[in-house]
Amino acid sequence: MFPTIQMTDLQQLVHTDQIRWFDCRYDLQHPDYGREAFQASHIQDAQYLDLVTDLSGPRSATGGRHPLPSKEQWIQTLESHGVHRDDFIVLYDDGFPFAARAWWLLKWAGHERVVVLEGGLSSYLAFDFPMSNDVITFERSSYQAVFQDEMLVDYGQVKHRSKETLLVDSRSPDRFRGQNETIDPIAGHIPGAVNCFFEDAISPDGRLKDAEDLKELYADLLNADSPILYCGSGVTACVNVLALHALGKTDVRLYAGSYSDWISQTDEITK
Repeated sequence: MFPTIQMTDLQQLVHTDQIRWFDCRYDLQHPDYGREAFQASHIQDAQYLDLVTDLSGPRSATGGRHPLPSKEQWIQTLESHGVHRDDFIVLYDDGFPFAARAWWLLKWAGHERVVVLEGGLSSYLAFDFPMSNDVITFERSSYQAVFQDEMLVDYGQVKHRSKETLLVDSRSPDRFRGQNETIDPIAGHIPGAVNCFFEDAISPDGRLKDAEDLKELYADLLNADSPILYCGSGVTACVNVLALHALGKTDVRLYAGSYSDWISQTDEITK
């Protein structure tokens, strides 16, 4: 299934029960923003997925700033929201990154019918469809996940990867070069990585760029066998993963712990 959808393709379904909406809005600088924005107003019948409490697991000495939830925790989250394997799930935020993280987690669990709304919430609002501040609940489900662990790599697999394996840093070029680092305590990047900034895949209106632009951006990745992508904490790299899936490149792998996990386990960095 194509990983994104345009509002024009959804408009006929908005008033039916065929869509399970999930609001993924979040702000790394203001962690309460997303939940407060959801409580104030959200797409009618949507439920909220929080980056920290739902889309991440507990932090520890290693694992990065936003470690993946355990399989058991993620299944429990899906079941608590009443999600079934055949549900058509539409994810949205104010742009892409946090909805892309939720998309990746659902694909990891083997969920096929999941898409990110192109243009985010603003594209929905442009159609003047109903918003709500009612927080609804669904009857708890029993979710039968089929985890796709080939989508994921850990620290050891990155450290001992073959020389032929392409490693891609999805952060901004300045952070890749070890400049203007304001988040992680050690600046730089994983040795041997190349840079492909995730925002270069997104147009100013919050949509994926067209296929030809994406093919140009990802030319080296499209020709690579099972490349590994990472970012600071395994969130924004999911945008690159999603965009590559949109081009039919589905053998990409995510280093979920990403750079923040790497520096917690080694002092090997490059600037």
